[in-house]
Amino acid sequence: MTERMQEYRKRMDKKGLVQVRVWVDKEDEEFVKYIAKFCREERGGTEKVKERYGRPANHHQIRIAKAIASARNLPEPEHLYDYHVSLAAWMWRNGGGGMA
Repeated sequence: MTERMQEYRKRMDKKGLVQVRVWVDKEDEEFVKYIAKFCREERGGTEKVKERYGRPANHHQIRIAKAIASARNLPEPEHLYDYHVSLAAWMWRNGGGGMA
């Protein structure tokens, strides 16, 4: 087992989680998944709010994002202006590589 996997297992163990593998018949798949989901909901679920990292975007980046949005008829990504890394990913995904 790699060091990375050992560290991951230790982190999960600290959270009180264990890895379980169960083989079930194909027709029982949905039922087992439903039961697992139901059990997670009872204890509060495992939903996590996505954290964004980085500094706010500068004026030049915002100007380029606005140009991409208007050229591609997309809604302006105002929610990403506080996170330059996420804004850069949005621009790359929407074909902004050639717009400068």
